[in-house]
This record gives sequence, C-alpha cells and structure tokens, in this order.
Amino acid sequence: MPAGLFAQARGGRGGFTLSNLSKGDTALADSLLMRDSTEQKSKKVIAYQLTPLLGDAYMVPTDTSILNTAYHTLVEGKGLAIGYLANLGSPAQSRIFSERKEPRDFIFADAYDYYITTPENARFYDTKTPFTDVMYTTAGGSTNREEQLKGTLAINLGKKINFGGDFDYIYGRGFYSSNGNKLISYRLFGSYRSDRYELNAYIGNYNFVTHENGGLKDDGYLTNADDYGEGRRQLEPKDYPVQYTDVFNRIRGKQYFLTHRYNLGFTKTLPAQGEDDSAQEVFVPVSSIIHTFYYEDHKRRFISDNNSYAIDTLFNNGQPFNSDDYLNDVLYSWSMKNTLALSLREGFQSWAKFGLTAFIDFEKRRYRMQNAKITEGDGNSPFVGEIILSRPNLTGSSTITYDEFSTFIGAELYKRMGKLLTYNARGELCVIGDDVGEFRASGELQTTFNLFKKKAYIKANGYIKNVTPAFFQRHYHSRYFWWDKNLSNTQQFYVGGEVNVESTNTTVSAGVESLQNYIYFGKTGEPEQYGSNLQVITARLKQNFYYRGLGWENELAYQISSNQDVLPLPDLSVYSNLYVKFKLAKVLSIQIGADLHYNTAYYAPYFQPATQQFQVQDEVKVGNYPLINAYVNFHLKQARFFVMAYNLSSQFVEPNYFSLAHYPLNPMMLKMGVAVRFNN
Repeated sequence: MPAGLFAQARGGRGGFTLSNLSKGDTALADSLLMRDSTEQKSKKVIAYQLTPLLGDAYMVPTDTSILNTAYHTLVEGKGLAIGYLANLGSPAQSRIFSERKEPRDFIFADAYDYYITTPENARFYDTKTPFTDVMYTTAGGSTNREEQLKGTLAINLGKKINFGGDFDYIYGRGFYSSNGNKLISYRLFGSYRSDRYELNAYIGNYNFVTHENGGLKDDGYLTNADDYGEGRRQLEPKDYPVQYTDVFNRIRGKQYFLTHRYNLGFTKTLPAQGEDDSAQEVFVPVSSIIHTFYYEDHKRRFISDNNSYAIDTLFNNGQPFNSDDYLNDVLYSWSMKNTLALSLREGFQSWAKFGLTAFIDFEKRRYRMQNAKITEGDGNSPFVGEIILSRPNLTGSSTITYDEFSTFIGAELYKRMGKLLTYNARGELCVIGDDVGEFRASGELQTTFNLFKKKAYIKANGYIKNVTPAFFQRHYHSRYFWWDKNLSNTQQFYVGGEVNVESTNTTVSAGVESLQNYIYFGKTGEPEQYGSNLQVITARLKQNFYYRGLGWENELAYQISSNQDVLPLPDLSVYSNLYVKFKLAKVLSIQIGADLHYNTAYYAPYFQPATQQFQVQDEVKVGNYPLINAYVNFHLKQARFFVMAYNLSSQFVEPNYFSLAHYPLNPMMLKMGVAVRFNN
C-alpha cells in the first residue's frame, strides 16, 4: 500500500507509516540527522521530508540518477498510470485508486496535486556546501511549445543552519485549441538543528492558469481524421473543434509552515574508540515538546472575458444560476492549524524500545463563495436573513461566508530503530467542532532481513477512517452548478501487505479496500454518494532485470472495482522500459531505450472545467493504446541531458491516444532537456 493514503488526509492530516520512506530506507530513527552519523559524514547534501503534524525527519533520495532522466520529466513519470489533459502541468488523476489522496476541502486544487507543495512532500536540505540544481526541458514547435524550468538552491551557515529556495515554472502553449497553461510556484525554506532545539519552516506560493476547452467536440477528428479533412491533406490538432474557447481557470494559493521542538535529555560520555581517539560527550534526547503551525489559503476563479454565451448554452439548458453579465466564478478558502505534542523518544535507554507521542490539533477554516439575494423564488427555499441556501430563480448576487472549527486529539506509538521488527501505529479523533466524530487510525508492521546477501522486507499495513466530506463537496455556488448537500461521513477500511526482495529486484504488493458512503462526481457534474459498500482489490508487481549493460524494468497493477459505474478503473495498467547503457571515453554515460505505458480500456472520467473535477461518464472508453516513447539519456560529470520522441507509437498504431474522455494526449513530438547540479 503506497504511503499516499496514510499521509494524505484532508489538509495534510493522517497517520505516518514506514511506507513514506524511500526504497530500501527503513531505518527511520529520530537520530537520523545527528551530526555524528557515518552515513551523514559521507554525503555533502542530504534531502529529507517531515511526517504529518509532528515533523519527524526522514531521508529521501536526491535526483542524481544517470538513468531515465527523460521519463521523470513526463506526467507519466509521476506514477504508474495517470490520466491528464495533454499538457505538462494540466489537471491530472491517477488511474490507480490506492494512489489517490483524500480530497482537500478546497477540492479545486486536487487536480494539481502533482505540482503543489505541502508539508508532507516539501523537501528540506542538510548540506555541508552550497548546492544548486537546475533543470530545463522543451518540447514541440513554436506554436505549441511546452517548457519547464525548475531549480533548487540550498546554502548552509555553519553546521546548524540551512536555508534556500526552489521554483517551478511550466508554460505550455498546447497542441490543441485553447488548452494552454502556465504554472508558477516557488518556496523559501530554512532549518535550524541543534541538540536541544530543532526548527523547519517554509513560505510557499503558487499561481496556476489553465486555458480550458472542455475536450474535443467529436473524437472522430483524431481517430478518423481522413473523414474530416474536407479536401485538405491533413488536419492539424489545433483544427479539431473543441467544446468552447476563451475560458480560463485560475487557482492560486500561499502557505506558511513552521514546525519546531525543544528536546529534553541528558549528556552521556562515550568511551574512546581507538588509541588516537578521546572520549566524547553526546546529548541523548529523552522527550520533546513539539509545536507545528500551518496556514494556507486558496482562491479559484473561473472566467470568460465577456464571451460567456457559448459556454452558457452547455449547462442547465442555457440558464445560469446567477444573473452576472459573464462568467466570473470566484471561490476562496483559508485554514490555520496549530498542533501541540509531547513525545517520549525511542532508544534513549536500552529498555526504551519504542517511542510514544500524544498531540492535540486545533483547526480553524473559512470559506467564501457567491450567493444570491431573494428577489424571486418559490417561497419554500430555506434562508438565513436574506441569503438563499438553495436554488431559486436568481437575479442578483452576493457572497456568503462559512466558518468551521475542529479540535483533534491523537497519539502515535512507533519503533523505528532496528531491522528485525519496526512498526508504527497512529490514531486521532475529533472531539469538538464541525468534524466531531471524525477519526483515523493507521498502522504498519515491517520486518527486514538478508536474503542471498541482500536486503529483503515484508510488511503489513492497514487503516480505518471515518471522514467528513470535503467542504466544497457539501456546498458549492457558481454560475453553472449550485448545491448544498447533506452528505454522510465516508468510512474506509484497508488491509494489505508488501514483499520486497532486493536480490531479485522484485516487489509484490496487494490490498483490499472497503468504502461506505463513497463520494464521487456523477454524470450531471454534481457530487453523489454511494450508500452501499464499495470494494477495490489491487495487486501490483514490480520486476526488473539487469544483465551487464542491458536493463528491462517492468511494473503492472491489476485492479477490481465492485462497481465500475461509481468507481471506474482499468483492469490492468502496465509500464515497461527496455534499454542499453554504456560509456564513451570513460566519462560520458549513455542510455538508449524505449518505454511503454498501457492500460486496458475503461470508461475513464471526464474532466469538467466548471467544477475542476473528474466526473464519471459512459459515452466512450479510453485505453487499449500503447504509448511508446524512444529516448537517449546522457550523463557527463554533473550534467544530465536527453532527447526523446514522445508518443512515437502514434506513427504506426491506430490513433486512439486519449488520456481521459474526450481529452487526447499530445501527438508525437520531440522533447529535449538538460539538468545540472553545482556543488560549490
């Protein structure tokens, strides 16, 4: 079971398990970042992330691999199987259900999960020397070019202080009419680490603009282009008619994050290890007082500049729910959280075989959206003052504000040191406020051992949750959709396991998830709740083969959804990558290969720009198309660069390369990029 569903609850809530660790790195001790670590001394730069709410640090790998550079710059490189809107940076959703996160209260940002920094995926750095990591990629021609520029700068001031910043800029003109996008995000971060006091903090901002077209009007323009040429030799993708033009979605947000702790403990004298060494005094932490603060706000604007008629006709029989002259939906939310915790640290004495943390979390949330004054109605609509909370005949608009507050208590029991047995169990319950009764409990048990002189591990994990529906699933007022729904809490239960054998490069995992009151967006575009039990069974296999300079990497997932009308999933998703690698002049590493993405046909969701949600549909099936990319990757000292022919299969396979319903992938294009790391 991937870590996503443990650590990615609404607003970053959720339990933490050892699944959050990078591959093969299961020794997540509290002393991971201590200065006397042998592993630490051998590295100039260490990247780490933090566990939810409590801020425990764990190492993550830095992107220095000389293999598969081109693959990691694609949307497809962010997961085994992903549906999206052609452009890098466009709304995307994993086809693997176990990889999907719980909805935020601000659900409009969910489609951009792969591009938004959160406290759970934010990276911090422990560096001995300043370093800079910059990457630039480009694809397509002048009229449809897709570019990305991203970079990270980290600097140290002595042994205790590190700070820096990162940015990510994506600009795609789009191969299809009205599907360009521009994403800008940046972050400033810093850390202070001493024996007694530890601090990690960052300030982040993002601004994403997407030109919406609603997908193709007729899929035949792609699948049977010869029938639509009208005497022209070949239609260009920008000639394909789309649902609408001159319509934009813009979401923006900012974040302030701080987690710090004061460690209580004692000093201990370690005996000399050799004749040339002397005894050393070290600080042994016994307990920690922890405080975490997190503020975030989001704003969404759905707009058409004085040209709303074409899109108006597509919704609600051409009758908008407000009387504005043109489309200009605005929604806003902010939330603030303060977490206080007291932790008893693992391993401060030989008898302290586990760690224990208790915490309390205070959350304040506010939401604002348009509403309408009563000017003409049916006389039966519920209202507060002059604000209607249902759907009358609207003439005029205003705004309405909702405030919510919740208090959670929780505890975490863990053992992160050692190889024979490690575990983590965590639970939390809302005791006061709007989410009262909401709870989550998760756990993982893992054992590591040597098999054929290499590491192997077996782990079991599971969770049970009773979750309040996201705010904008319950309330949403806009020009084309208007609802206030009384949705029940969603119950989820999961149990699964994983086996990893490093000696054979094999990873096998399986799990069963049961959901009650599952919330999804139906064919009408509104949220619906499935009251019966829904089950999802997932089995995954990752098997790699290596022989000298030849590599063959494979991964597949098999899924069963008990109700494909409510939760459509492809039965089989496959990734395969075949390549050869060699060196020229002993300094230039070269990797030449081709990879393939494939999933069986299913009723893939349709992305609805008016709600920015993936809604079910039963008009067309998507899949049964092999997406093949050919590439050459180069590595020279601190530089990596590549050339890739993306969607090469469109030149010899029937053109049916849809990623979501009515949204095709980009046609074949040439993509290039370079990444350089400087250690100063």
